[in-house]
Amino acid sequence: MEKLYIIGGSGFIGKNLIDYLYDKYAITVFDKFIDEDYFSKYNKVTTYKQDLVLDMIPKTFDVPDYIINLASIVTAERDLNLFDELISSNLKIMMNLYNRFKNGSQLKLMIQFGSSEEYGNISSPYKETMREEPNSPYALVKQLTVNTAMMLYRNYGFPIMAVRPGNLFGKYQNEKKFLPYVVSQLKENKDLNVTPCEQKRDFIYAQDFAYCISEILKNSENAKGEIVNVSSGESISLKSIIEHLHREISSSSKINYGAISYRENEMMDLRCSVDKLSLIIGKSIKFDFYKNLTNYIKSI
Repeated sequence: MEKLYIIGGSGFIGKNLIDYLYDKYAITVFDKFIDEDYFSKYNKVTTYKQDLVLDMIPKTFDVPDYIINLASIVTAERDLNLFDELISSNLKIMMNLYNRFKNGSQLKLMIQFGSSEEYGNISSPYKETMREEPNSPYALVKQLTVNTAMMLYRNYGFPIMAVRPGNLFGKYQNEKKFLPYVVSQLKENKDLNVTPCEQKRDFIYAQDFAYCISEILKNSENAKGEIVNVSSGESISLKSIIEHLHREISSSSKINYGAISYRENEMMDLRCSVDKLSLIIGKSIKFDFYKNLTNYIKSI
């Protein structure tokens, strides 16, 4: 069985990937926090507690066939003081992985995570060939890390690629994120204070995302040296989603649109082109958002 290392695998995306990939690969998770309760369900997953900002993966671990690097601080804040911590959790970890495995001929592909927020306020649909306009420290550091990954491929032949996810939702997600927060408030019939919610987002269910990552791993030769959007290819207004959930849950919550102001330079239509993804995996991408939203409600 091929070996897969998941860096930061104890988080929301990592757990969904493990749920999907468990029977397909021999998985080892490296994270500075290990969710023992979660991993007790997966006795074939090896876990290793380590802060990869400070240390490299020990030499006792073989070179894997694949690496998925999820390690990152995720934040919507615009505080410039976050730069040092963001660079450490993104660029430094990626470079530590490169230096540890750059001479490993067995490595077929390393997937580095970027973000669709790198595109900023340029007109959607976002294509990977567009010039990015990041408007937050998080997005800017993601762009820096992705560009560095492409340099490692071009200059040194390191088998790396970058994915830019859309707006992920699903099981295990932090309750402060948009959809978990909305669902929780509506289920408890609490008032919901939100922005005007005219902004549109390109949501992808975490299990659909895991399927796409699985297909990329299968087509690793096509993916090396590429930046690839991984999303649904469609955008839906947050207001439409809230209204749908309000009906679906039969909630009596009052929705206070406009109670919160938009962020400065708010992205009003985040929609990713998935043409390149379809080309790499040799399949068209089409997901049913509202069906998956219903599955999500049931899962929590």
